[in-house]
Amino acid sequence: MPATPLLAGDPAEVASYRILGRLGEGGQGVVYLGESPQGERVAVKVLRHGPAAAGGADDSAGAGADFAREIELTRRVKAFCTANVLATGDLNGLPYIVSEYVDGPSLAQVIAQRGPLRGAELRRLAIGTLTALAAIHQAGVVHRDFKPGNVLLGRDGPRVIDFGIARGLDSGERTAAELVGTPPYMAPEQFSEAGSGPPADLFAWACTIVAAGTGRPPFGSAHLPALINRILTAEPEVGDLQGDLRELVLCCLAKEPAERPAASRALLTLLGHPVPAKRLLAAGQESATPPAPQPAAGQGAEVQNGPRPAAGQGAAAVPPEPQSAGRGTQTPRRRWLRYSAAAAVLAVLVAGGAAYVLTRTPGEQAAQAVTPSPEHSAPSSQRSVPSPGRSVHTLAKPMRTSSTATVRLPDWSIKVYDNPDDPLWVTSIFGVTDDPAAGNPAYVRDPASGTFTFFGNFQTPEVSPGGGYVAALGIGTLARTDFNVLRLVTRRTGEDVQIRTSDKPGDTTDLRWSDDERLLLTVREGKGEKRRATGFVVVDPVTKAVTVLDVAGGGTGPFVWGPGGSVLHQGQDGTVRLYDLKGAELRSFPGVGELFAANAVTSPRHGTVFSTRCPPPGRDLCLWDAATGRRAAEVPLGEGHVFEGWLDGEHYLATTSSGGRTKVVMVDLRGKVVRTLVEGPAKELDKVTVSLTIR
Repeated sequence: MPATPLLAGDPAEVASYRILGRLGEGGQGVVYLGESPQGERVAVKVLRHGPAAAGGADDSAGAGADFAREIELTRRVKAFCTANVLATGDLNGLPYIVSEYVDGPSLAQVIAQRGPLRGAELRRLAIGTLTALAAIHQAGVVHRDFKPGNVLLGRDGPRVIDFGIARGLDSGERTAAELVGTPPYMAPEQFSEAGSGPPADLFAWACTIVAAGTGRPPFGSAHLPALINRILTAEPEVGDLQGDLRELVLCCLAKEPAERPAASRALLTLLGHPVPAKRLLAAGQESATPPAPQPAAGQGAEVQNGPRPAAGQGAAAVPPEPQSAGRGTQTPRRRWLRYSAAAAVLAVLVAGGAAYVLTRTPGEQAAQAVTPSPEHSAPSSQRSVPSPGRSVHTLAKPMRTSSTATVRLPDWSIKVYDNPDDPLWVTSIFGVTDDPAAGNPAYVRDPASGTFTFFGNFQTPEVSPGGGYVAALGIGTLARTDFNVLRLVTRRTGEDVQIRTSDKPGDTTDLRWSDDERLLLTVREGKGEKRRATGFVVVDPVTKAVTVLDVAGGGTGPFVWGPGGSVLHQGQDGTVRLYDLKGAELRSFPGVGELFAANAVTSPRHGTVFSTRCPPPGRDLCLWDAATGRRAAEVPLGEGHVFEGWLDGEHYLATTSSGGRTKVVMVDLRGKVVRTLVEGPAKELDKVTVSLTIR
């Protein structure tokens, strides 16, 4: 930000800081470019009014005490994505604040000159500014004038400036002549006697992110009376913001302050994984740090890929931004991604299984007969386990016994072996990559071209039978304290919505489709060995109708689809029960062994059956008639095979590993491998989930 020459009456020095020029001027004061005795650049803000003017002559002493207290709180704000306060004092009765100088344009300037931000750049801005607000609020300070002009885009990420000052200057919320704040970014309560607090900062944050992503604040910038009316009564316009960022922005734009999340909770949502409270600000700052610049060709340095777009932001590449001087080649962003990609899910698992949807993928839950509790199975919790189209179905034709085409998955050296005559095919993948900058990506397959396109980070997409919809659970919903959400994409129209499902404290997990394109999710509560299913959710993707049912006595496993619009679940007592979609128990099947988390299947040979690991001492696969509970068949489970579900009435799906490689195979009813469907290095495929769906 270039400085302009000083004007008559500007100070030559403020305390020990030499004044070099003007950086800007606003309603509160003038900001100067200064230099410390050590030659370091600083920003010096000299306020226009002293404490007495802020509160009026009659209560100048009280206003002065309030101002001094606010200044002290400001100095306590931890320097995470903020401009660190270096000194405060009094210059001829006017307060001043000295902070570190951020060499970069304001967000307002960038929007005006370049237009809206996109993809990873917008997400880094959102995370960095939330980190700053969390730090500010932790210190007991309220910003009260959060807007694009108070966000500087430094080389090491966004920095929030001018925090806490407005509250110290203006002990009253407003006078008859003016409002405190910038109207397009003010919350409804700031126009009333309710005043402003941390929730107003979150409202302003959301307005700022909308302006950054669309070029204009969500309620426009009309004349003041019309603008205030829109803020008080109208719905916000958030443009093409997508995914969890869109959802969070809308939550923060709630008219009622109590309905907005705290800054720390909002930050956790965007980080997409649980973070210990002591590391939250550091994790936020690391995630907001731009990637290192790519070296010029021929320099011999390793070229790092830029970050992948955030969930729902598309796959457009974002140009790398300059790295701040003095930082090492490994940026904090990469350190965090390495942690999140490899260790975060294990840390959460040990902490009580809060990330069950990711740490035990749908196929892993299919193997829960071997490992009935995720807390007892850390090695298998990392295993890649494909999930076939989990539907009660009779396929028009069986899977082919050989493949004709090979497709390599993005980001991995994993290969998929296809046959155009297969009734099922690989439609989505998600997992961990070896590239620390890649995060935990998810891809879905385009039904026309057969290619995989990026879907988002920390998402678990599942394509519906026939490919009309893509549904996903994001790990960010685990950080919410109000309710769970489901992301649903309608491919024909491109509609991408967040659907509210069950209320907290339970988490929704184990997304699975039925043949008629209904969605079933399991609600779980508790931690560790006490974590149990407490009910299920059914979602109609056409009408967006949601039904939430509570079921008593649930076990550790998920609910799965049964025959004729029913669901199956194994209770804590070991009995498998069949429920209707109103939660009423229809039948019970005691003593059938441990239920695999795979939907019931209709076989020409055996009718509609559900699958268990045979009762002890058996280890094979038992099929049970879903109507009568009669044992229909016992299928040998091949040596080293982990059952993952059914491909057709004559073949099941399994994973097997040997010699450092893992395969997803088709196995016949004799336990013999017929064909390999997916293959790759164990170190890759064991961390990736591959899902198959009916074409």
